[in-house]
Amino acid sequence: TLTLRASAAAAHAGETHRAVSLTRAALARAGSDADSELAARVRYTLAGNLMRVDSLKAAFTYSSEALAMIPAEPPSHTWVWAAATHVMAARYMGHDEDAERVARQALRTAEELRLADAQADLIISLVGLEDHNRRAAEGRERLRQARDLARRAGNVSVEMRALFNLAIGAYESGALDECLTWLAEGLERANRSGLVSSPYALELRYLQSLILYTLGRWDECARAAAADAERLPPAGGFAVGPALYVALARGEEGAAERARALLDGPFDWMATLVAGIVLTDAAALRGDPEGAVASVRATLASLSDGSGNGRPDIGVRLAALALSAVADAAVELRLTGDGAGARRWADLATELVEVARSTAAKGEDGSRQGPEGLAWLARAEAEWLRAHSGPEVAAWEQAVAAFDYGDPYELARCERRLAEALLVADRREEAAERARAARDTAVRLGAVPLREELDTLIRRGRLADSPSAADRVPALTARESDVLRLLARGRTNRQIGEELFITGKTASVHVSNILAKLGASGRTEAVAIAYREGLVEPPRDSRA
Repeated sequence: TLTLRASAAAAHAGETHRAVSLTRAALARAGSDADSELAARVRYTLAGNLMRVDSLKAAFTYSSEALAMIPAEPPSHTWVWAAATHVMAARYMGHDEDAERVARQALRTAEELRLADAQADLIISLVGLEDHNRRAAEGRERLRQARDLARRAGNVSVEMRALFNLAIGAYESGALDECLTWLAEGLERANRSGLVSSPYALELRYLQSLILYTLGRWDECARAAAADAERLPPAGGFAVGPALYVALARGEEGAAERARALLDGPFDWMATLVAGIVLTDAAALRGDPEGAVASVRATLASLSDGSGNGRPDIGVRLAALALSAVADAAVELRLTGDGAGARRWADLATELVEVARSTAAKGEDGSRQGPEGLAWLARAEAEWLRAHSGPEVAAWEQAVAAFDYGDPYELARCERRLAEALLVADRREEAAERARAARDTAVRLGAVPLREELDTLIRRGRLADSPSAADRVPALTARESDVLRLLARGRTNRQIGEELFITGKTASVHVSNILAKLGASGRTEAVAIAYREGLVEPPRDSRA
């Protein structure tokens, strides 16, 4: 019992491999003649710790043993928690029918025994098994109920699990402002409970850093990472991973080496994911398609657990990043007349786009991906076309529109490709607008490599002298144009959000971006500039 408590303390401190070691020691000490209840507790505790270090097959084995050691009748606390742990392990192994059957039986027993925290844990698992999962509003409402149950029971670990699922569900559905709200609550709860290094607290910290990166709040992302670096446990290095994405995008030396260092030591799923993203993108940025493809293959092989589940969701992003370098190689060889070489790279592009397509259609949980995954798929499709036949305007327009959900850096990278495609199509004014809009974003973010690429494109394409509205104001995204149109009609942020099916906070962010791009001090001035520049049509009764 003491060793089990020590393993729980290790897990709360972020020492997950130490927790596994201690629980194995408890299993060895229990012996074959231990009572069935204690034996079951040791095994389901070990299963839970093994899941945290991504040893999923072993976790399923021990959770199955625990469930078999103690009868479901008469109802007992130990059987309920053994069942709750088995449900999670079965889900990881792709045994969804078994997981759902056990979860519903255990939920009824937990309700009968009035085990509110076990009810909460089982509700969280069931939300992941149902159609109204964490991406849906109905699913997140059930997760809020689970949070409240766990809080009333005083089980902070289960409460943190509920808050993590609320946050990641909002992120996966593109509701970034809602995601930040849940993240703030979860991290505040972790700080007050002394669980800042626990597994879900580290996941929340990573997600918060990722949101700051995605929203283009890169200085905040870097500052948060610097503050966290010294207080995180060694196993929590992945939590500041998005700061490595910032460093790479800004051209800082050593970003790839720091990412590679995350692979040292025992295998960690999240650290492998972060390193894979950085190393794949780094290879693509330095024009190394072989290195980019090798990184994709190695990362996906490491992240696959043989459970029979779909390919890890990150496969879409990794494939799109590598496709950029592969398409560059195919284009270059076509230009030099090496048709055979170009076809080899085009065939590899087809292999990569199939990874993106299959992953987007059926990811880790068997469902289609949300806005971020579909945006990466659109970019992968556009790169695949570029590898086969050259840049396609329509494909890059789709990629730009897809990333308009709230990722300015990837939006700018797609706008750069769109500018190239427009230039090839001899649509020079539009190409100039897109190139300058992307350059404005690169300058604001401090993304030096992207800015330099755009400067080269503008110079070689002689776009600097192209007359366009970009000479007067930076180009607005499609979503910003919609917001500006409603702004001109006097709508409030809340009203804009309701009409465009976004949150009021997201509308506020778009309004702020519009004011910055137009150089306006307020909403009224922004509308006046928009009328003057022809960005929106004034009301008929206001025309002279």
